[in-house]
Amino acid sequence: MKRRPIHRGGILSAGYDPTRRWLDVEFDTHRILRCENVGLETAERFLGSASPMSYWKDELEENYTIREISDKESQAAGSKPKKSIDDLKRLFGDL
Repeated sequence: MKRRPIHRGGILSAGYDPTRRWLDVEFDTHRILRCENVGLETAERFLGSASPMSYWKDELEENYTIREISDKESQAAGSKPKKSIDDLKRLFGDL
C-alpha cells in the first residue's frame, strides 16, 4: 500500500488499505507496524491527527492486533496479484 508522509511525533509515514482494513505505520526507527481490522473512520482520524503518536498509543496500540512487517510487505499490500499464463489458459483454453 502507498504510505503518505507524516513526519510528526516519531512517525515517518502511514497508509491504509480499506479492503483489508490494514493500517501500516512507519516509525522514525524505520520499523513498520501493521494494525489489523482497523475501520475507515479510525484510520482517517489517525492519518489526520495533529498528534499521531498519542493517537497510536491511546487508541491503536491497546485495541488492535499489531504485527511488525517489512517495507516490501507493506508496498506489496496495495498491489494486485500478477496474472500468470495459467490464468490465460483457464480463460482461453489451450490454443
